Amino acid sequence: MPAAAPAVLPPPAPAATATFLADTARHLLERYGAGPDDELSELVVVVPTRRAVVYLKNELALALPPGQALWAPRVAAMEDYMVELAGVQVEEPIALQLLLYDILKGYDTGLNFDRFVGWSGLLLNDFSNLDQNLAQPRKVFEYLSQAKALERWKLEALPERSHLAGRAFSFWDQLEKVYRELKRRMLAQHLAYPGLAYRLAVKKLQKRLDALDADPGAPAVARHVFVGLGNLSKAEEKLIRLLYRAGRAELRFDGDPFYLAPDSPNRAGQHLRQYAKRWDLPLGALGGGTEWLRGHAHHVRLLGVANPSMQGKLAGQLLAEARRDYPTATVAVVLPDETLLLPVLHGLPPDAVPAYNVTMGLSFQATPLFNLVDLLFEVHLTGIREGSAETGYGVPRYHHLAVSKLLAHPFLRRYQLWLNQQPDEQYHGILDHVCREIVRLNAVLLPATDLLALGKHQPLLEALFQTWNNCDDIIKACYALIDLLHQVYAAEKPSPDHEPALGAEYLYLFYTLVKQLDSAFDCREQRLSVASFRRFLYEQMARTRLPFAGEPLADVQVMGLLETRALDFDHVIILSCNEGVLPAPKRQQSLFPYDVLQEFGLPTNVDAEAGTAYNFWRLLQRAQRVDLVHVLPGAEGTKSGERSRFLLQLENDLRPQNPLLTVDDLTVAVADTAEATASYAGDFVLEKDEELLGALRGVLERNISPSRLNDFLACSLRFYFSKVARFHQNEEVEETLEASSFGTMMHAALENLLRPFEQDARALTEADLPDLLAQVPAEVNRALRQDDTERYARPDEGLNHVYGQVAVRLVARYLQGLPTREGLPLRLFSLEKPLAATVFVDVPGSGPLSVRLFGMADRVDQLPDGRLRVVDYKTGLVDANELNLSGYRNRYSPAEATERLLAEASSSADKVRQLWLYRFMLASTEKRETANTAIVSMRNLDAGLLSADLSFLTSEGQDFVKTSEELISKIVLKILDPAEPIRKTDDFAKCEFCDYRGICAR
Repeated sequence: MPAAAPAVLPPPAPAATATFLADTARHLLERYGAGPDDELSELVVVVPTRRAVVYLKNELALALPPGQALWAPRVAAMEDYMVELAGVQVEEPIALQLLLYDILKGYDTGLNFDRFVGWSGLLLNDFSNLDQNLAQPRKVFEYLSQAKALERWKLEALPERSHLAGRAFSFWDQLEKVYRELKRRMLAQHLAYPGLAYRLAVKKLQKRLDALDADPGAPAVARHVFVGLGNLSKAEEKLIRLLYRAGRAELRFDGDPFYLAPDSPNRAGQHLRQYAKRWDLPLGALGGGTEWLRGHAHHVRLLGVANPSMQGKLAGQLLAEARRDYPTATVAVVLPDETLLLPVLHGLPPDAVPAYNVTMGLSFQATPLFNLVDLLFEVHLTGIREGSAETGYGVPRYHHLAVSKLLAHPFLRRYQLWLNQQPDEQYHGILDHVCREIVRLNAVLLPATDLLALGKHQPLLEALFQTWNNCDDIIKACYALIDLLHQVYAAEKPSPDHEPALGAEYLYLFYTLVKQLDSAFDCREQRLSVASFRRFLYEQMARTRLPFAGEPLADVQVMGLLETRALDFDHVIILSCNEGVLPAPKRQQSLFPYDVLQEFGLPTNVDAEAGTAYNFWRLLQRAQRVDLVHVLPGAEGTKSGERSRFLLQLENDLRPQNPLLTVDDLTVAVADTAEATASYAGDFVLEKDEELLGALRGVLERNISPSRLNDFLACSLRFYFSKVARFHQNEEVEETLEASSFGTMMHAALENLLRPFEQDARALTEADLPDLLAQVPAEVNRALRQDDTERYARPDEGLNHVYGQVAVRLVARYLQGLPTREGLPLRLFSLEKPLAATVFVDVPGSGPLSVRLFGMADRVDQLPDGRLRVVDYKTGLVDANELNLSGYRNRYSPAEATERLLAEASSSADKVRQLWLYRFMLASTEKRETANTAIVSMRNLDAGLLSADLSFLTSEGQDFVKTSEELISKIVLKILDPAEPIRKTDDFAKCEFCDYRGICAR
């Protein structure tokens, strides 16, 4: 997937630029580690992330002279340090939400857990932001309550809404009490959420500094060095300010004059400029003394891809290129969109990039196991419960689509493969067996008990489809499912490159999550419903990450944008450089209105965008090579078709200011291959060689129906697929009657109604009609419930009920019109009678061939003069004009009409051809003169019996049977003509409903 017109990379740099943390390490050693008063071991160094902790410690070790050792300073990530300083433990989100629910339940006994889960996470985040930014809770909640009171005042004018509005707004009035009660309960157990830990840390430091002012003999506060921080919360800002003013803090920011200049429109320097102004910091503290972006050489490539899925493959190729051309360079692949992690990992070439480290965790929601859990909940929540109206419980009936999708999941299919290797053969292929039975039974909604019986009560089927009534049943099913799937991985031999081991990691992560939920709900009286538990579980899954193990200091790092803070790389590859991803879209992730956030200095989307801008530009400062990958406009699946604003700033703002900056704007395309560029050789054509001709002769000798002959004339390729290749369409469950099934049902109902007259050899008279009409609803219902599907077919549900009523009316109308349209009494000769005839055809080059025609006549009547009449039922619309191949006023001669009968592939010719062959087969079967053949159109009952005029076949007194044999021979010879290949039809209308259109690319 190379870039079109690739740019030539600059030659390797002679020496890598010193990183920010390397400079920091040298500075710490020079200032605090030299001389007799070694302060380094007493120092506290605070960096933005845990990843920066690892890198700084490594740089300190590398900066030491050979053979020298020193006590290292305390290096901590800002979040960890604040929690440690607060002296509390951060509570798990699950327990925190349940505690909040208990508190809110005390103020609103009617609180619904389903709704609570929808906004509880936002409320806890608001509480955390409020504390982390040191806002005054009383003022915030008072302001919020008054703002909501104005909205309530508007609604109170509507009496019908005042009660609901009052209940809704009481929530805001009680919010301060909820906040304080939550805080009280947590502090009583030395617990906190992150924001509260920040507030406590600042409060403790303030007390300690006050105590030191009051008693100079008190233990001194350690000296702090804050390194590489960017967007600070108010609590972090105050902590630094307290230490800085007390002379116990040194600040080392990492900025650039490009965005730190007071007149710069770039928002990347927004926060650093504010800190410099508030604390009166020198330029050196901001890191703005060196022109990294405007004074150094950078080679930037803007790489546009056609769709998001190409980015993972492209990242792997860019890495391979980097490792080949610059093997000692450090490379970072940055993913603003975490969903690209797996595509990137799959795209890494193992031979070119053997060692790399993944610093970001994989979201559980991006794993295949989450998809399995989601499908399992879909099965249980889309089913229908049918049981006692008093208790509300009953046996659920699961929808076939949800069940089939679940049983097709790769995790379950892998389990079936393992099961097939076990000695107990009764469970071999059990999932395939269940899926086949669902189709055979046409089970749209399958009772849970029947589904378990189809699965022979195999433990996996029991775990999947046992009825769920509350969260206890779900947790039990999850434990059982984990144990069963774990058997697959436990049986496999361990291998260092065995990829499926990742599935075992998914299972373990899911087990820990279920265990947490089990512990959290074990001591609670209230049992959550299935829907409530799902929402709660999915919220926890969204927070859960699968960590990756690797070499933390590897030259190649795969990471998120936030994890790059304070780190530098020689080569940076950033994916998803599109608006809506970089920066993230403006979303109000808060229950508090925007004006409340702005009034009390709480973070808004403006602060988030400024933080993202700083992280982006700071990462580019020391990078010599930069690849910025973006999805081109119009690509399917993109959140935005626009390039990121950062790319536009780079082109239009930075490039004019830096003559050493090279920017290549490239479009990535799939490389041309012989396969991709090969021209299509032509249409789908099959030449009739000896093997194919032999197969065609075999079809004709076995049996061929009028419908198949029509198929050949309409599209010889369709005939080949159905009769020679014997491709069969996959059977599917029909939720509503298809056209063919509706016709079958109508035929069956009429057959059941008329069968007694055939069996008793008595004529149908007008006196029999009232009794027949009374039986119509029952017979139609019986036709809908045939064979093994009786328990599952539901003629009283949905469209099937409508179709059933339509069928009742059509059958009743047909019977009512018999006296006037067909005449009574009516003597039935046979119903669903098999008809057959054999025609001997002399095939040039291969001798005589016996062709067997076969068909089923819906009804054969015996007329008073002893002649027979074939009647064919059509549920579609048939007009009398369609059955006249001679045309209006015989504009077609007998020869032309005959040619139309033999070659034309129209709807009219198909019907006439079918009636002709039925008449011929009946004459051959019964060896007696046949009156005619006719069609009954259920959508045109007023037309009565519609007969085809076949007089053109015997216009000169020819024998009907002999003439028909000669014409059938012509069709057979056309089928066996080697000069006429098997090919597609030219009439695209015939392809619209063809079962084989996917094979022939129509």
